[in-house]
Amino acid sequence: MKTFTAALCVFGLLAGSVAFGQNATQRYAIDASASDLHWLVYKAGTLSRLGHNHTIAVADLHGSVWKNDANLAASKFEMEFSVAKLVIDDPTLRSTLGAEFSSVPTPKDIEGTRGNMLGDKVLDGEKFPTIRIVGTGPVARDGAQTMAATVEILGRSMPLTIPTRVSVDGDVITASGEFELNHADLGMKPFTVMLGALAVGEKLSFKYSIKARREAH
Repeated sequence: MKTFTAALCVFGLLAGSVAFGQNATQRYAIDASASDLHWLVYKAGTLSRLGHNHTIAVADLHGSVWKNDANLAASKFEMEFSVAKLVIDDPTLRSTLGAEFSSVPTPKDIEGTRGNMLGDKVLDGEKFPTIRIVGTGPVARDGAQTMAATVEILGRSMPLTIPTRVSVDGDVITASGEFELNHADLGMKPFTVMLGALAVGEKLSFKYSIKARREAH
């Protein structure tokens, strides 16, 4: 298992709602308006000065959490989002990330990044329009929490262990965390041009804060 620090996700969808919910006592719906899942992509290559680091944010996250009241570690989650609706280089997000993201991509830069990202060499958005994450947890060990997750991407299922911080406050569950992966961990190849002189780096940095609210019976 690889370590997933969300949201790629929590970065946590539909192996069957009935099967997921059988051993849980409370169902919660992910609140997309109160949640955040994004990752950072870094430039590389000898001509990297000509490019930008990029932010990628999920815009249409949806899914559910089944909280097991008897054993929180046995709780389950599932979530999904569309790759076509990913937000590239949101200026508000970039403004929070310091000097590495202080450059200002033009609309043409952003559309170029979108085209490269959704192309068949990276996310292949036409063939695989969604990314889905399912998992269990959190499990507490040595003062830290993790969740076991499976990311369904590019027609493959990638098992990951996600560092997390989970809290339950009344009718709201919050899971948050940060982590790094390489493209290879998700079965992807970074985009490159000019024989690698201008390229996307291997590293991906993820951050998530997911809120789910208890559904009324």
